[in-house]
Amino acid sequence: MSDTPETILAKAIRAADTRYFFENYTKQAVAAIQALEKAGYAIVPKYPTRDMHEAAKKAIVYGQRKPGEVIGPIWSAMIDAAPGPYQD
Repeated sequence: MSDTPETILAKAIRAADTRYFFENYTKQAVAAIQALEKAGYAIVPKYPTRDMHEAAKKAIVYGQRKPGEVIGPIWSAMIDAAPGPYQD
């Protein structure tokens, strides 16, 4: 069974900074985000941005399709257009 996001984050934070005093929380946060990305998760806005909406509209395939053939490309386009955790 794969780790849950909570477990992935906990392990990444524990491994990121082993000092007992003056912890580097930014280093821990970066390690946690990288661990989630490595596990296949993405951090995206709760509400789609304008760029995400535009990407979704462009990804719509018209005609008779199975739901997965419509939703998958739209979802992928929106995730690709989402701002990253470092606002890239």
